[in-house]
Amino acid sequence: MDGNARDHTRIWLAAFAGLVLTCVLAYYARRVLTPFLVALALAYLLDPVVDLLERWKLSRTVAVLLLMLVFFLLSLGMVLILFPLLRIQAEKFIHDLPQYITVIQGWIQPIVDRIAGMDQEKIREVLNQALERLGQLPLRLLSASTSFLWDSLSGLLNIVLFLFSLFIIPVATFYLLRDFDLIWERVMKLVPPRFRDQVMETVREIESTLAKFVRGQLMVAVTLGGLYSIGLFLCGTPMGLFIGILAGFASMIPYLGLVVGFVPAALMTYIQYQDWLLVGGVALVFAVVQALEGMVLTPRIVGDTLGLHPVVILLAVLLGAEFFGFMGVLLAVPMVAVLNVLVRRGLELYRGSDFFSSP
Repeated sequence: MDGNARDHTRIWLAAFAGLVLTCVLAYYARRVLTPFLVALALAYLLDPVVDLLERWKLSRTVAVLLLMLVFFLLSLGMVLILFPLLRIQAEKFIHDLPQYITVIQGWIQPIVDRIAGMDQEKIREVLNQALERLGQLPLRLLSASTSFLWDSLSGLLNIVLFLFSLFIIPVATFYLLRDFDLIWERVMKLVPPRFRDQVMETVREIESTLAKFVRGQLMVAVTLGGLYSIGLFLCGTPMGLFIGILAGFASMIPYLGLVVGFVPAALMTYIQYQDWLLVGGVALVFAVVQALEGMVLTPRIVGDTLGLHPVVILLAVLLGAEFFGFMGVLLAVPMVAVLNVLVRRGLELYRGSDFFSSP
């Protein structure tokens, strides 16, 4: 092995070791890094809008401030509109919970009565106690969470970290968005000139994939959440707004939106009305929206930008949840999109290398 080959090997080994060390440090510092990752994601998503405002003769700082103000007002408006509606539905659900428990008890009781050789009085007593505890669950959860948050050091730390994140995310987003082009220019200067064109081409492919997938998926998720919510509202489904929004955003993970949306919606609709026709209406809502997503929304807005098997996406989401919690779930699919491009580029380089083509 000549000197140049040894140097290249050392560089690649050092880069790999640095990558592993970075991943390990990121894992142990994940609670601190999470708000900065969110800020970086927001800066990436909003950078094209800032570039557009710059072309309208606005300075970048003014454009960033204007965009963040609009983003804040829109977010605040959604919170002020959605939260009261969600609260009303949650209060109604808690008020109707004893009725739901009675209905479920009516379903279970005939099954218990048919089981021979069992102490049915004891079973009834256990079921009644379990259902009574279930009815008290919302209050117990509220009491337990309040006690945990305010009476334990861990809870106080969580509150501090949450408030820290609320403060850090907009501040970090502002600076990252304002200096986005400058940061990118400095990063590219670190790339050796002979590799710069190749790196730029790879980055453009990553950016195109992320732009189509992440921005497209967000648009699809918001659209689906709205359609599900409207459909469930027309069917009279309890907590329909919450279930619709949850199903819309859960649809970013293959098949999850259908599971977390249709099953609870159908169950709660039947418990509330005892009417299979309305349950059929819920099924029709999900069938129509799913068909609209598969045939119109996803092909036109997102397209087949990843080309990954759904099992790979599910695995990425589970790993993201394991290592980084909720934010890991949100960032898992974009990270898989980036890795997919890098692996594809790496395979192209490998197939074009002398090592692969030599006999």
